[in-house]
Amino acid sequence: MFGSAARIIFLGFVLKQILDYRDWLDFNRDVIFTVTPGKCHVVLHDGGSEDLTHVGNGVVLFSTGLLTSKGHIKAVDLNQSLNAFTLNITNSPERDDFMTKLHGLSSWRDPHTGKLYLYVISHASEESIEVFEVEDGMNLEYIKTITDSSFASKFMNDLVVVGKDKFYISQFAHFPIRDMTKVNLEWLSRWKTGNIYYYDGHRARVVASNLEQPNGINISPDAKVIYLSEWGSKTLKAYRRESTNNLVELWSTYLGTGIDNIEVDPDTGDLWIGAHPVMWKVIDLLNIFGAKHPGQVLRIKMTDNAVSEIEEVFSDDGNFLYGTSSATNVNGKLVIGTVSQKAAVCELNYLSKNEATDSGLLPDSYVAN
Repeated sequence: MFGSAARIIFLGFVLKQILDYRDWLDFNRDVIFTVTPGKCHVVLHDGGSEDLTHVGNGVVLFSTGLLTSKGHIKAVDLNQSLNAFTLNITNSPERDDFMTKLHGLSSWRDPHTGKLYLYVISHASEESIEVFEVEDGMNLEYIKTITDSSFASKFMNDLVVVGKDKFYISQFAHFPIRDMTKVNLEWLSRWKTGNIYYYDGHRARVVASNLEQPNGINISPDAKVIYLSEWGSKTLKAYRRESTNNLVELWSTYLGTGIDNIEVDPDTGDLWIGAHPVMWKVIDLLNIFGAKHPGQVLRIKMTDNAVSEIEEVFSDDGNFLYGTSSATNVNGKLVIGTVSQKAAVCELNYLSKNEATDSGLLPDSYVAN
C-alpha cells in the first residue's frame, strides 16, 4: 500500500517537472499576436544588430555579426536618412580575430574631457573587449583590447561601463560561444553557472554568482542600481552597487519571456528590453529548421529604481523581425535590433502627447494618433 502511494507521488512529481519544463520552453505557446506601436521601417537588412545603444543626438550604434565571422559597428542617425551605415575604424590592430562575432556593447563619456568611448564584446580566440574612441564624423579610433583570465575562455554576453576601463560584464555560460553544442546543453539543463564580473581597470572579480544565463546588463541613471536580465529564468533582477562595487540583490521580477538586452532611458529611468517569447525557438537562430523566431519589446516603467508597470510595446511572430534582442526609445522612435538579421525603427504613436512631451521623448510638434 505504502509502496503504491510512493510510486504515485513520484510519478506525480515527475509529471509536474515535465509540464514545468514544457512551459519554460514555451511549447504551450502557439499564437504570437502582432503588436506594432506605429509604422515601422527596416534600417538594416542583414548581419544582425544584437545590441544597440543611443549615444546622443539621435544616433544609435549597433553591434553586428554575432553569428557570422567578422563583425562591424553600424549606426543609424534618426535625424537623417533611416538607413544604417558602417563606422570606419582607424588604428586597427593587425589581428586575424579582430572584431570577431561582436556581442554586447556600452558607451561611456568621460566627464572631464567630453570624449565618447565605446566598449564592445568580441568572441575572438578568447573573450575580449575592444575599446574605441568615437570621433567626430562617426569614425572609431581603436584604443585597446581588454581581456582577463577570469572570463577569457567563457561566454561573455553584455557589459555596462561605469568609468574609464571599468565595467560590469555578464557571463552567460561556462562554455565559450564557439562550442554552441555545450552552451545549448548547459542552457537546456538550466545549470546556474552564470556570473557577473566587475572589471576595475586591471583585473576582474565575481560580484554575483549562481545565475541562470545572465544576459543584458545596464545601470540606473543615478548609477546606484545595476539591472540584469536573467534570461534562463525569465527574470529581471536589480542589484545595489556598494562603495566597493560589489553587488547586493535588491529585487527580482518574473517577466515570463526570455529577456535579452536592456536599455535605460536617461530621463525617466524606464527600461526598454528586447525579448524572446518562445524560448525553444532560440535554438534555431540560423533558421536551419525553419522555425520562425518571434520577437518582443517590453517597456518597464520604473519608480525609484523599482518596477511600477510593464508594457508590451512590440510583438512579432518572426515574419517581420526575427529574434528581437534589443530596443531603445529615441525621440518618439522605437529602435529594434535582432540577433542575426534586421534592425528596424518604428513610430511610437501609442504614447499620449502629454506623457511623451513631459518625459522628453517626443517634440512638441508630435501628434499621437
